[in-house]
Amino acid sequence: MTRSSTIPLCTLLVGLLFACAGPGDGSGKGCLREGAVVSEHPLATAVGLEILERGGNAADAAVATALALAVCLPQAGNLGGGGFAVQVAPTGEAWALDFRETAPSAADPRRYLDEGGEHVPERSISGALAIGIPGSPHGLFELHRRCGSGRLGFAQLVEPAIRLAREGFGVDPWLARDLGRARVMEKMNAPARAVFYPGGVPLVAGQRLVQQDLARTLERYAREGPDGFYRGWVAAALVREVLRTPVPGVGLPSADTLSLEDLAAYRSQERPVLRGRFRGHELLTMPPPSSGGLVVLSVLGVLDGLPLEGEVDGADGEPGERLLHWWIEAMRQAFADRALHMGDPDFYPVPTDNLLAPEWIAARRVAIGEQAAPDVAAWAPAPPPESEQTTHLSVVDRTGGAVAMTTTLNASFGCGTMVQGCGFLLNNELDDFAIAAGVPNMFGLVGSTANAIRPGKRPLSSMSPTIVLGPQGRVRLVLGSPGGPRIITATLQVLLRTLVGGQDLRTAVRAPRLHQQWSPASTLFEATPRFSWEPGPLEALVGRGHPIERVERRFGSVQAIWIDGRSPIACSDPRRGGAGGTERGGVARPAMPPR
Repeated sequence: MTRSSTIPLCTLLVGLLFACAGPGDGSGKGCLREGAVVSEHPLATAVGLEILERGGNAADAAVATALALAVCLPQAGNLGGGGFAVQVAPTGEAWALDFRETAPSAADPRRYLDEGGEHVPERSISGALAIGIPGSPHGLFELHRRCGSGRLGFAQLVEPAIRLAREGFGVDPWLARDLGRARVMEKMNAPARAVFYPGGVPLVAGQRLVQQDLARTLERYAREGPDGFYRGWVAAALVREVLRTPVPGVGLPSADTLSLEDLAAYRSQERPVLRGRFRGHELLTMPPPSSGGLVVLSVLGVLDGLPLEGEVDGADGEPGERLLHWWIEAMRQAFADRALHMGDPDFYPVPTDNLLAPEWIAARRVAIGEQAAPDVAAWAPAPPPESEQTTHLSVVDRTGGAVAMTTTLNASFGCGTMVQGCGFLLNNELDDFAIAAGVPNMFGLVGSTANAIRPGKRPLSSMSPTIVLGPQGRVRLVLGSPGGPRIITATLQVLLRTLVGGQDLRTAVRAPRLHQQWSPASTLFEATPRFSWEPGPLEALVGRGHPIERVERRFGSVQAIWIDGRSPIACSDPRRGGAGGTERGGVARPAMPPR
């Protein structure tokens, strides 16, 4: 969309439409009675609500919430990672921001192989070769600069995070549980252990976590914006930390892993919003290098031509056995296309139009038979060519503007490397590349040359920040999830349960989930004390030839807002310790970890 050369259009649109309601009076056609925020930590949600109450818009609140998560959710909130954001103004004008990490200039797939030419998985998961150039500091600043309300300066959005880092906060039971796992302590470097394991002992629930180094980094970032991170002493400390981090299998640091020039060159990118329609609603989501939007729209396109409502239990909105079969097969087809065709569009011509073409979607739909088809193939042109840790937040403001934002360090606590003197953890995002064709990454996903590692390239992602507009063009649903490839399937299932099954948001978010990603062939079903499927539908699926596996794991953590009339409903997934809240209603009590 076109913008003014002086004031960003999305800022003008949001600013003009903010005036449709007086301060908190809720008057004006299309305005909401209150804004809402939902995130994976109640302290971060409270920060976002504080910004809305001070006159900020959805973009302002999303930035402040994300920065608070960088302090109170070190498993995934970050300065040292990256992500995606989809923003919608009250008029329906949409904007997508890609602040995904990039591969450094020294990136080379041969560095992930041993002397015999065999892939060494640990090199893309831990150590110096796992770390991509962080994108969060640039992306959050850009979101504020381009789409902020103009009522609050950037430093005002960073200030709550600085306060949390400097004054500290009580460790919640979820963080305490994660720190108590031996494998987490083992991956941490010395600066990280000093913060999270004082005296060699993990922090426990209720103990105060103070992060003075992180507060100092945030103060510089608040004053100088991205230059305060990508240049100067923070950048120098980051490069120094990476260059002294050993490479697995070698035991020694690498002299040219990442450079100051790599950091200084980083830029977030505006991307065209990916749009699709389903059951009278318009979906706005993230295009490549996120695969999430393409997979979501592909699956919904296939399902949209099937008699879905006739396969839903009218009493509770639960999907029947045949509808589950269709879901699984549509997801299997879309993940097959993901593996072969999706990557960074700046380096590879992702065939987005072909994958969403009505002819191909119809062919996929017709190909779904009565039995499972685990050997489904990916889309191919004619002739053929030659050749787990994330967090999501959702925000709506009183004008009806919305932001869906997903950020990540990749694995929990990233690669475990904290930058000494700066207090933030670094990602291990380079594992999301297809380091070797056909070799699965830590999430079991395989890829092709479309997602091969190259200097400056952004790895393929499953992040799926999505905003749904109702028939009148107003925001109806804002959602997303963490969880590797389960991000996509968790987001899809909440969409289907609400838009097809008619379930209320809380029921849809709390319902048990399944996951199918083409390779491996088995479909996984949640089987925990809180989230578990009834045996009847699963037995019927086995009869259709579906290989299934019940697993004692939780799939995703959907953070969603549903707008019912003029009142938003914010719902945080009880699979983790997040919380939703509204300006007048405060912050909900978070779920506790299972015993």
